Amino acid sequence: MADAFASGGCLCGEVTFTAAAPPIVMSQCHCTDCQRVSGGGHLSVARFKRDDIAIKGQPKTHAIRADSGNVITRHFCPTCGSRLFSETTGRPGIIGVMAGAFDDNSWFQPEMIIFKRSQPLWDITTCDVPGYQTLPPPI
Repeated sequence: MADAFASGGCLCGEVTFTAAAPPIVMSQCHCTDCQRVSGGGHLSVARFKRDDIAIKGQPKTHAIRADSGNVITRHFCPTCGSRLFSETTGRPGIIGVMAGAFDDNSWFQPEMIIFKRSQPLWDITTCDVPGYQTLPPPI
């Protein structure tokens, strides 16, 4: 992937990745699960076609069943614990990459805010993009 769109990795460098093309959608999620795994008020996620992401290294995974009934699998570095990717059975063929894991994430601009119903009052996000109380319509 010599002409990759972007690349990144975990804090210690054990797991790296390359994105061959731009994301299909970018969002910020305020669900309580994302708050817990981030330790903050939301996660900023760029979603890509799974085939456009090449991963080097072996992330660990943790899967849970969401309120929707879908299984969400989160991927993280087994050494430093950096949160890197997420996949859900509700959107097969799509992988979410944490915006902060990119070497240069200056291109990231959320196109939607999801799970606004769980947004903490202290976590201020832009009002210039559509917001959804839960999940948006399928992409």
